[in-house]
Amino acid sequence: MATLSRFSCIIIVLLVFTAGTLMPMVKGDVCTEDVGTCGDDCSSRCASAHPGAKAACVLNNNIPVCRCYFDCGPPVPPPYSKTCKLSLGIWGERCSEKDCNSLCAAKYPGPQQGMGYCYSVGAPVYTSCFCQYKC
Repeated sequence: MATLSRFSCIIIVLLVFTAGTLMPMVKGDVCTEDVGTCGDDCSSRCASAHPGAKAACVLNNNIPVCRCYFDCGPPVPPPYSKTCKLSLGIWGERCSEKDCNSLCAAKYPGPQQGMGYCYSVGAPVYTSCFCQYKC
């Protein structure tokens, strides 16, 4: 029983040591990209496409190709997937749809598709310009 206990301790120490030394090496997901047929310039093609990439010649459908292995990096968030609204303040009776829309389109141009509208809660004196845009 004592030998099993010593053996278990040795295994645990080895696992802890191995995990502790290997963990700093893990950076993230590894991505691959094929950059043409395999040749002498495979490493330089990979390095120019992805700085720090490692290159290898591999068979793809029995054809030797140059494959790059590199860190994927952080995931890219989806572009403007929500609709947001923002008040540009109380404009009162001088709020016009045209002016409000022009200001919002300038503030949130292009893919954010900014558009403005006047909205009143009660009396016209409380009319506000609101922007609706992709965020």
